[in-house]
Amino acid sequence: MKIRNRGSETEPEVIIFYVSIITAMIIAYFLTYMEYWQFILIAGIIPGLFNKKMKRGIYSGAIGVSIVWLLYMIYAMVTRNAYTNIDQFAGLIFGDTGYGWAIVILVFLLGALFGALGGSIGSGITIAIQLRSETLESDEKNSKTIKKST
Repeated sequence: MKIRNRGSETEPEVIIFYVSIITAMIIAYFLTYMEYWQFILIAGIIPGLFNKKMKRGIYSGAIGVSIVWLLYMIYAMVTRNAYTNIDQFAGLIFGDTGYGWAIVILVFLLGALFGALGGSIGSGITIAIQLRSETLESDEKNSKTIKKST
């Protein structure tokens, strides 16, 4: 059995991936306190721009945003006793108290999904720009070759 060695050729991509996760966390932290929580997509888009592969862009956005939202929920539950309100809200939805954990998991998953969506948008923009620039370069080379042959 042959073991693949992830040599130095992928090392910069891994470093960029970790930097993009930290960037997503910093941006998500500041955007969490804004009036409109939908801006959290920006926290996924910007780190997604750093990654050349769609998979890494999605993961960086999802991991960064979900970690910040999880830490924020834990902080709110410990300092402001927010779990009581979450449990009462779950009681309104499910008809009985004790289902606050379901709301916490739902908020965590929504954070991960919005981060992943933003990361995919950012990576998609990067991939589209790279493809466009490669197409333009190949068109220029082809036009120069045609001019030389005529």
